[in-house]
Order: sequence, then C-alpha cells, then structure tokens
Amino acid sequence: MTIAAGFLCKDGIVICADSEVSTELEKYEESKIFTLHPHNSSLNPTVIFAGSGWLDFVKMTVDKIKHRALGVSHGYEIEEIVEQTIMEVHRKHIRYYPAEPKPFFNLLVGIRDGDNLNLLLTAGTAVTRAPQYACIGIGDTLANYLSRGLMPQQESSETAALLAVQILDQVKKNVPGCGGMFSEVAILPKQGMISRISPATLLVEYRARDFGRLFETAVDLILQSEYF
Repeated sequence: MTIAAGFLCKDGIVICADSEVSTELEKYEESKIFTLHPHNSSLNPTVIFAGSGWLDFVKMTVDKIKHRALGVSHGYEIEEIVEQTIMEVHRKHIRYYPAEPKPFFNLLVGIRDGDNLNLLLTAGTAVTRAPQYACIGIGDTLANYLSRGLMPQQESSETAALLAVQILDQVKKNVPGCGGMFSEVAILPKQGMISRISPATLLVEYRARDFGRLFETAVDLILQSEYF
C-alpha cells in the first residue's frame, strides 16, 4: 500500500513516495512519481505527480492529464484539467467498474508556473490546494501528523527532502502494510529542471548532518503525545 507526501517549500516542491507495488500474486518495485516537462526548464508550467491507490488508475489519470496539458501556458489551466480529468475517470471508469470494491486513488500534483508554486491534493473527486504539505495513502494520518510537527514553515527543498524520507520511513515502521523498502524523492525547483534523488544519497547527507538523533527524539515526543 502506497504512502506519498508533498511539501511546498520556499525554493521548490518536494514529492516523496514509496515504490512498492502489491498485487494478489506478487510484490515489485515501480515508480509512483510522474512528471510533465521534466527536462526543459523553459516550458511552463512544469508539473510533478504522485499517486496512491490503484496504480493502473493513477497512471491512466496522469497520462490523460499530461496529454491534455501539453499545450497549456498557465498553472490555473493545469488545475482545471486535473479536476476535469478526475471527474471523468470517476464518471466513466470507476462508476462502471464491474466488481466490488470499486477502484480508488488520490493524487499529489506540484505545479510550477513561472515563480509561482502550488501543491494540489485530490481526495475522491475533490481537488484542493495544500497550504504547506499533504500526504496520501495508507498511513496518511501519521504522515500528516509528523509533517505538522517536524516540517518548519518555508523550509528549503533540500532540508524538506531529507525530512520527507525519514517521515515516510517512520510511517512504514509504524503502520502495518505500508510501503516497501525504498522511497523515491523528486524536487521541482523554482528555477531549473526536476531532479530525482535516491534515498541512499539522502541518507548519507542526513547522517552527515547529524539529523538522525534530533529526528528520532522529535518523533518519539510526537508519538507519545495524546494524539496517538
């Protein structure tokens, strides 16, 4: 089961997701992060996606959004396309799915339009703007709670990426059936191209900065609070 998190930072957007896909017969690794215009920073808007739920429906929805968004020139057009596509998939595909339970999925959508950054969250057919962070998938309650307690406002994307991997790791440890061994991170900066960073690289940087001890202490205090 997927866990994904998105963070709106002062210099970009960070999206992190696990990469384990589970079926009735097998488990395997596959990316759950998708991009629009990842290699050409001059094209606007640039978009990054992550999805939870039924992966086939996530990929179909993202493909439709990307196809319809190729010719747009403003971020608000992307938002409209996301909402229209979500409604279409529910109306034409999920509604008529011939078995129970019905498919479900949610998306995180990071949009860069010039110097403007927005993070969208879909839940069912609802599409909203996230003010600072958003988490989707199994364990999203814990992920949101840790993000609220650990992620300072207006943090840099570099620091947010370090913390994001650790937040997802804590969710995997504490929520049965959540995610796999690996997480993947993508950063959409205010300037430049989308970059993908391996968790191993982030962990080396994380340990070098001695974040580990401080992070574990903070997580222990949060998990011991009355909320949990």
